Amino acid sequence: MADPSAIPLSLADIGLDMFDPEAIARPHEFYARLREEAPIVWSDQTEAWVLTRYDDVSRVLRDHERFSSVRRQGERAIRGQVVEQVAPVGTKQMLGADRPDHTRLRKLLSLDFVPRKISPWQPRIEEICAETLHSASKTAEFDVVRGIAEPLPVTIIAELLGIPSALGRQFKAWSDAAIEPLPPTADHETVQTRNSHIAKFRAYLQARIDERHENPSDDLIGRLVAAHEDDGRLTDAEVLAAVNLLLLAGNETTTNLISNATLALAKFPERQKELREHPELLDGAVEEFLRYDGSVQYTSRVLMAPAEFQGRMLDAGESVVVVLASANRDDRVFDNPDMLDFHRPKHKHLGFGDWIHICLGQFLARIETRAALKAILEEYDDFELAIPETDIPYRPSFNLRGPRFLPIRERS
Repeated sequence: MADPSAIPLSLADIGLDMFDPEAIARPHEFYARLREEAPIVWSDQTEAWVLTRYDDVSRVLRDHERFSSVRRQGERAIRGQVVEQVAPVGTKQMLGADRPDHTRLRKLLSLDFVPRKISPWQPRIEEICAETLHSASKTAEFDVVRGIAEPLPVTIIAELLGIPSALGRQFKAWSDAAIEPLPPTADHETVQTRNSHIAKFRAYLQARIDERHENPSDDLIGRLVAAHEDDGRLTDAEVLAAVNLLLLAGNETTTNLISNATLALAKFPERQKELREHPELLDGAVEEFLRYDGSVQYTSRVLMAPAEFQGRMLDAGESVVVVLASANRDDRVFDNPDMLDFHRPKHKHLGFGDWIHICLGQFLARIETRAALKAILEEYDDFELAIPETDIPYRPSFNLRGPRFLPIRERS
């Protein structure tokens, strides 16, 4: 156990700024420092204690009674401007709920994301991959993000919901607006542009919900609305929040997973060669990519009772941020954690979270990522980055981390 008197009190003490582009692009060196020097540390930016070691992170995720997922609700303002939300403030949604609300919300959504419901989508997923990768290797370079990592998951989740996949690019713009954080220094124009996107997103989704009230359908939105009308299990606002969550979580996280995995393969050509020669390793490789460089960096909880971490006692009502990406590289659990290894004997990664809040769309994300990587590996004999790794631009979100642009080409 670390000596609490020797642990820095805040991230500022060790120079970590969660809006710093360098920290976003290359966070693992910061995580390594935190695991050793400050396994529990205060963050003014999240107003929470940050936990980075695997055992602490896993303990929080698995004890849903002591550590609540209910988020602090309320309007957020930047320089006097209200930051708009897709669903009304106070609306219950799955990621920010405890039992019994979590059980009620997840039960309805999970029916469409079990393997037997998702497996029939595999031919459609493979079709999209084939279309987007067709002749990609014949061009000077191919942007993995815009070429396949963005269009694949947003098309599938839109079709599942019953929304025209042709609106995929528009949904991506709305998704980015809803997910990407606004720093406290954001100017008036930035806040207003973001709010305009959110208002249009909310109006579009509400119109689709209204349509299902008038004309029932068998798509996912239709089934959520029908459940609401049958026995009152969901309010209209909860349907809106659920659809918003699926559109955002169902495409943004998988986009980043595909992109981060492709980047790793470009950096390690020997791992590319291994997967081409042994395609049966792809399933295990996806698990390793989730551990090595998953899309979701952290999640948060609120203490319902006092708890001790690394010798420091926290009070009920305090918040903790648990860093999944750091836990997945903790050498107390994983041998050679900074090595990409498709033969790890047992995957204990927390890339999809754990326990009752484990990612609802994990099976869909796995088959989409596997299909995309398979298509890339089949299209290219041996690919490399078309720009230096240090020049890759990252999205401004410290949490949902992935490149904005990832050009690859045949290795010269």
